[in-house]
Amino acid sequence: MNKSNHFDLSSSNTKPEHSSMTTVNILGRLRIATEEVRKVQSNLAKSGSSDQVEILSKVGKELDGILYNLVEILSDDTRQSEINITSNDGQISKWLEQTFSSKQTRSTTAAGRFESIKAIIQASSFVNALQRQMRQNAKERLTAMLDLPVDIQKLNLWSFNTMDYEDPLNFSILLIFDAHDLVTRFRIDIETLKNFNRALADGYQKFRAPYHNDFHGADVLQTTHCLLIKSNLMNVFTQLEIAALLFAAAIHDYEHPGLNNGYLVKTKNDLALTYNDFSVLENHHASSVFKLLRDKRYNIWSHMNTNEYRSFRSLVISLVLATDMANHASLVERMSTYFFFKETNATTTSADSKTLLQTLLHAADISNAAKPWPIYIHSAEKIMEEFFIQGDLEKINYQDDKPTFDRESTDIVQLQIGFIRHIVHPTFDVLSKVLQIDSLDENQKEPTITATAPLSQCTIPWQYDLQLNLETWKQVSQHADMQQIILNRKPLQLNLDYLREFVEKAKICLKKRSQHDQLLNQTLPS
Repeated sequence: MNKSNHFDLSSSNTKPEHSSMTTVNILGRLRIATEEVRKVQSNLAKSGSSDQVEILSKVGKELDGILYNLVEILSDDTRQSEINITSNDGQISKWLEQTFSSKQTRSTTAAGRFESIKAIIQASSFVNALQRQMRQNAKERLTAMLDLPVDIQKLNLWSFNTMDYEDPLNFSILLIFDAHDLVTRFRIDIETLKNFNRALADGYQKFRAPYHNDFHGADVLQTTHCLLIKSNLMNVFTQLEIAALLFAAAIHDYEHPGLNNGYLVKTKNDLALTYNDFSVLENHHASSVFKLLRDKRYNIWSHMNTNEYRSFRSLVISLVLATDMANHASLVERMSTYFFFKETNATTTSADSKTLLQTLLHAADISNAAKPWPIYIHSAEKIMEEFFIQGDLEKINYQDDKPTFDRESTDIVQLQIGFIRHIVHPTFDVLSKVLQIDSLDENQKEPTITATAPLSQCTIPWQYDLQLNLETWKQVSQHADMQQIILNRKPLQLNLDYLREFVEKAKICLKKRSQHDQLLNQTLPS
């Protein structure tokens, strides 16, 4: 091993002095680490061997040290945020504004902030690529050993559909936890993990909610995993943070009753009284799972030391609480702030790592509208039925108010258009700016497009899926016979064959729009 490949790592374990650990120091260390990783990458490319594993390990420790420095100077920047919605349907506008924004003021901690999450992502991408290369052949062992219906390669695809399989939560947790080395790192017993998975699935199925069930839990976990591995974030977060993120994704809607916080508060439900009307469901999800972990049969984290578990539990709780849709506007605003200051050349106030973790989980939670149409439309049908069940209950329990969702009168088309346009699109737009996304599905059948970029330049699959899903509803709104959209109102059953005609029309429309943009770009002066 060449001596030139060694460098001093003594600073990695040293607690930073906030007064001297400046942005220049941080980025300087990132530059040194990046140079060393490039050397390792070059050596591996030449020799095809794994002799450089020790250096790679040291580089990982250096990046971990940098991340430790960053975590020490981060602070939450939560504050009052609202979202203003314009829609042709006043009822839909009111629901979007009330559900996805909050007027509650949260406490703010004063501390320094690092300048650029994006710079760290870029620096860590080399390590991420190397680690994927060196561990690629080691991740099929669990699939074969446990006779699982899928392997991790399928779970890496943006187009994976959990609804195509039985017991998706069990195999998703097993494969994804193993893929991220959580099983090895935290010495998780496989039988204990399988027991926990069964108990978790039982909790998700407790109220037989049409949408918020074990399929949704598995879907959010798989989508979070997909975003994580394909966005060069593997070495931005510590392994404890990755464990917290994936665990929070798996448990985030445990024992969901299929009713929202507003309903529970208004009906003075026991859960609302227990949690004082604050993020009622989210508090229940987190609290109930940690109670489950007190049973040694389910405690998959039993080998964590006291400090690890304390940090892990605190982060998991903060992530699950952030899935309260009332936090949507605040999350998007905080992630957007960095780009505003960057574009105006003003002082940068970057979102912290916790906010990035929260945004990843929130995006995964609402990602169905950014998935291929077959996945999206089935999930939309299920969530609308859940809304209508609550509307039926509201008719019984609300004597003076009109139900939020009346299955006889709610405009499903406008509701979906408003949800995609005002909630999903802004979330994934800001996420795209923050993350360096690889192609999430190498076998993607449709090219991705944007309003300003030709087909060949786009690599983020959700851009195309989002535009196609939105354009489909626009085509339905303009040209469909509304009486044919719904086959049955209770339970809700959409006419999928009829809607598929408008998917094809939307594809043609997007193709023409892309061709127009290409011609326009060719005629404009460079």
